[in-house]
Amino acid sequence: MLKITELLMKLGLNDKEIKVFLSLAKLGPSGVSKIALDSGVTRTHVYDVAEGLKQKGLLTEIEEKGLRKYEVLDHAGLMAFISRKQKEFLTLEKKLVELATEFETLRVGERHKTKVRFFEGPEGIRTIYAEIRSDLQKKKEASELLTIFSPAQVERALPGWFEAEEYIEVPAHMNKRGILYASDITRRYLEKIKASTGAHQYKLWPPEQGEFPVDTLSWGNKITYIDLVGYPSGIVIENEAIVRTFRMWFEKMWENL
Repeated sequence: MLKITELLMKLGLNDKEIKVFLSLAKLGPSGVSKIALDSGVTRTHVYDVAEGLKQKGLLTEIEEKGLRKYEVLDHAGLMAFISRKQKEFLTLEKKLVELATEFETLRVGERHKTKVRFFEGPEGIRTIYAEIRSDLQKKKEASELLTIFSPAQVERALPGWFEAEEYIEVPAHMNKRGILYASDITRRYLEKIKASTGAHQYKLWPPEQGEFPVDTLSWGNKITYIDLVGYPSGIVIENEAIVRTFRMWFEKMWENL
């Protein structure tokens, strides 16, 4: 049950909700007394927990011979539930992009010379990549994304990154320049991005110089350093002077490759 429990936790269920859900998955349609006996959750709490699961769309209430019973989603129903949630989050993401200007207006008073944010784990890294995509999509003027990284290192940190095409593409009016560690997966990556809309330029970093342990990306007034060794973590810095300095280094590396 361990993996199922972890999945239910990721869906936002608390300890009592998980116990009731798993009991109903095992028992089938059941009344409160039977659920309480199997799950170890008191009868009083079972009513509250069942109501919460019902509101989340994970449980239905049925009447059988005049008795109220509860039934949870089967495997197919749970898959459909997750699919609906994914669509809801995609819609929410689009709405958030549309409200970006309004959202930033709320923070107009929060002006610091340097802003630093930290992210951890694979989902934290994907959050950084999502922010970059969002920022690039919002820019109407010509702009450039600079990056120094090893596609193979990213694939090791985020398994499936390459096949799922999670790499960042730029809009048609923008340019992307990358210094990439030379490897087999880098060559496959370059073949894929040939069909991208934006302009891509790249130069290869020779293997004998060592593989980049960090994915570095710079766009607008932001720069991110993503540690891909061990448990991935990243930092996003908003500071024009730091970005300008990085771009000076990048141009020198670009010129010498």
